[in-house]
Amino acid sequence: MAVDNMPKRGYVEKLLQIYCSSQEFCIDLIEKIDEELSSHATVIAQMKGNKVLFRIIGFEPDVQRTLIQLKQLINLIQSKQRLKPSKGVSAAELAKLARRSVPLDVLAKVLQIRGIPAKAKTNIIYADTDLDTLIQAAQSLGEALDEVSSIPLGYSLKKFVIGAIALTGLKPAMVLRKAEELGLINEKGELVEDWDKALEKFIEFLGEESEDLEEF
Repeated sequence: MAVDNMPKRGYVEKLLQIYCSSQEFCIDLIEKIDEELSSHATVIAQMKGNKVLFRIIGFEPDVQRTLIQLKQLINLIQSKQRLKPSKGVSAAELAKLARRSVPLDVLAKVLQIRGIPAKAKTNIIYADTDLDTLIQAAQSLGEALDEVSSIPLGYSLKKFVIGAIALTGLKPAMVLRKAEELGLINEKGELVEDWDKALEKFIEFLGEESEDLEEF
């Protein structure tokens, strides 16, 4: 990745050159950037062999912001091409792609309940699925974390609740009430067994509702 600057009558022109693993990736890169990059500066892409030259033209603040956005987007696209969930994705890599951190053990359990082989080891998750599905599942779990952020829940109970929310789309209060009705939570507001086993039973107990689980 190379950057060059060229002043032009009050405008700034910066050049960013990217080397691709193949021409197909170059084309895919240009298409994704065209779809996802939002900028006030003008961005012109020129492909030559296995290289793409981006020309960014405009007022300097706009060009600087666009250059930063462009680099971040390119890094994201390159990471998505390189990473394979079946070979393991680290918590840090997934957090960067999903734009938030989630507990990998809960993520693995959510995927398992959805029929996707998955396991978490320390700070790495392995899953027999594509990267986009893994990212979407992490984002769904992240949204569940947001929903319970103001609710005082114990460590294990929080894992159970966010997993249930991600799988069913139910609100936290409904998950807790249903879990109490099913005998998964005692009168002290504690899970009566491990959170992962409780989550399996919760989904099973929902019966027909569990056949229409929340889509990622």
